[in-house]
Amino acid sequence: MRHSAFWQAPYRPLFTAAGVWAVLCIAWWPLGPSFGVPAPAMSPPVLWHIHELFFGFATAAVGGYLLTAMPNWIGKPPERGLVLKGLLCAWIAARLVMATFDIMPLAVLLPVNAAYLVVLAGLMAIRLKRAKAYPKLGFAAALLLLATLDATFLILAKSGDIAACIALTQLLLLGFALLLTFVGARMIPAFTQSWQQITGCYDLAVHHRLRARVCALLALLVAVVATVLSLPWLGPLALLIASFCALLTATGWRSFSTRHNPLLAGLHVAYLWLPLGLAALALTDLFPATYPAGAAKHALTIGAISGLILAVAGRAGSHTPSGQLKAPKPLILAMICLWLATTLRLIAPMSPSETTLLNGAALLWITAWSAFLITLRPSLIGAPVRPVLSGKKARKT
Repeated sequence: MRHSAFWQAPYRPLFTAAGVWAVLCIAWWPLGPSFGVPAPAMSPPVLWHIHELFFGFATAAVGGYLLTAMPNWIGKPPERGLVLKGLLCAWIAARLVMATFDIMPLAVLLPVNAAYLVVLAGLMAIRLKRAKAYPKLGFAAALLLLATLDATFLILAKSGDIAACIALTQLLLLGFALLLTFVGARMIPAFTQSWQQITGCYDLAVHHRLRARVCALLALLVAVVATVLSLPWLGPLALLIASFCALLTATGWRSFSTRHNPLLAGLHVAYLWLPLGLAALALTDLFPATYPAGAAKHALTIGAISGLILAVAGRAGSHTPSGQLKAPKPLILAMICLWLATTLRLIAPMSPSETTLLNGAALLWITAWSAFLITLRPSLIGAPVRPVLSGKKARKT
């Protein structure tokens, strides 16, 4: 059965959905009410904002990445056609019911919101089990855990327990920090090493710092346990250790050498927001009067999570006729705008012009993801180029 080009690769519909929703989310709230647009039907709207960026935008991007990577793990062609249409329809249905959250019963909200993540997890589990790629089953388990957190968030929001919903975002942040450390801290040095082999920069060897990465992962797991059990001091201490180890991990990546390769430099800069965000999270927990904890979380949500999503997904639209990857100008603009948005969002609480800076950060975010969609557009037509997220390997001599 033949399918239109758009449905021939998982990244096409799912990365597009992530980019479109990134723009629409912020255009609707918090930016929309400034221009007279009614807020989403969820009280308070910040809960909708949190939910849709974690469970809407981020899950679409994660799904696109996992389904794009899975063929390399199982040695089979990527998902296409009806499977992708079903996943996208499930994802869109969740966005629609969330837009009417206040009048929608839990009996509808829970299954509709769970459908995308549960189906994605089940699909991956079946494919991975058949290929005996058992170590990768952890990703399917993580998706099911994310679906459980989503259901918990919705139940708490319906009950009016806003504080518990906000507290749950700490677990979500730590979960994504674990994912970024596990995947990103392997991917970035590997891409850097491949690029250095192509350019012949053998005098700048990349060091993977495996022990530091493992220590960062263990510290993050301790932080998760401390958060669940509400253990004072242990959580912030674990976050500070994770921050230090995450930063130590990156010291062997020769990040400064990538300054002439914006596509690669974007990954390095986005990753550096991870240790900064973890440290900010710990310090605002230890000294809550010094800076708003909610604002500090944006170092992770905008800088690290969204930054790495942008830098990774943008690679799909960066293929050149030579088979190598080169950042198009819209993607460079997107990365710069996202870094500026992160900076403005973190400065805003300390400025008397907070509202102006917040609106500025929102506009920069919208510009960034609009530029991303422009970058992605050429990769949505024709036969998919593979590998999707990397260029041709350097020839061995």
